[in-house]
Amino acid sequence: MAIVDTEERYAGAFDTVKCPVCGSDEWTHLVYQGVFCATCNTRCTLREPSDDQGFIAEFDSQYTWSVEEAEPIPETDEYGALASGKWLGSESRGYDRYWFLAYADHVDGRESEWEPAWDRETVNAEAD
Repeated sequence: MAIVDTEERYAGAFDTVKCPVCGSDEWTHLVYQGVFCATCNTRCTLREPSDDQGFIAEFDSQYTWSVEEAEPIPETDEYGALASGKWLGSESRGYDRYWFLAYADHVDGRESEWEPAWDRETVNAEAD
């Protein structure tokens, strides 16, 4: 019997979530430290939304390594380099991204040129 019982609250979430910095879908879980992108080391934290089924993912680029094709999340003086998004659904039905936003855009009320990796891939594919 384990000393601490744990519950898998977000089953399948890391099969769905891609890193917004580099676009990787490979994650490494370091016990007591968190979940990090295996390619660029961006940290991801999951939590429950207050009223919907799904999860909210928060990405912290404080730990991000410099890698090719990666574009760090824009920073704010007060909060650092954070972005978050909401995915709705469940493991059995699948998850769909509901919204995604860099914290700098939310706090400063400004538009930045930074886009998450999945949007950069779409724009680059359309340009070709």
